[in-house]
Amino acid sequence: MPLSDGQRESMKKKRAAILTAATNLFATLGFEGTTIKKVSEAANVSFGSVFTYFKDKETLFYAVVVEPIDIFKEEVLSFNPYAEEPVVELKKMIHTHIDLYARLQDYLTIVVQIIGQYQKYPDMFAKLDEFNDEFCERVKILVENGQKKNVLVKQDSMTVATMYTSLLTGLRINTTDSRYSSFWEPFKHSAIQLFGPIK
Repeated sequence: MPLSDGQRESMKKKRAAILTAATNLFATLGFEGTTIKKVSEAANVSFGSVFTYFKDKETLFYAVVVEPIDIFKEEVLSFNPYAEEPVVELKKMIHTHIDLYARLQDYLTIVVQIIGQYQKYPDMFAKLDEFNDEFCERVKILVENGQKKNVLVKQDSMTVATMYTSLLTGLRINTTDSRYSSFWEPFKHSAIQLFGPIK
């Protein structure tokens, strides 16, 4: 018998709860310290329910790392690298990105773990690296656009793009401030200087 809409929605919510709980635990306890039992308790589901959605802890960890890439990708890459007003576009981009990264503390903590042990997690690292390359390339094009229009100083565009993406992750990892804190606002105004706007 096929599942009803209500049953499908319930399963979707339960899976999301498991992923949220697992993300927090993997970020705080690491892979080794996280158990399926702890995940089930944190998600308020039965131990067996976790295995309805994920074959084992490795599969769950992979989902925690890889699935958000597609979810966040649209928002991260939403800026227009060919904008007529590159500095205005950069400011909008920075505002969007800092707001997004401010709420991703657990996820980015895990990302840093994967990058630091990339030989241990080659498949996950490859997915993260592919996304980062696409992100950097898009920022690079926007920087070059601004340089051609003489509104940004001449500097290596890929270096600037790499520094920017690194800054976003570093800001989130190096602070425990809430995403709602006024702590984040000054970064929106300062980050633009990385791109060398010509006044």
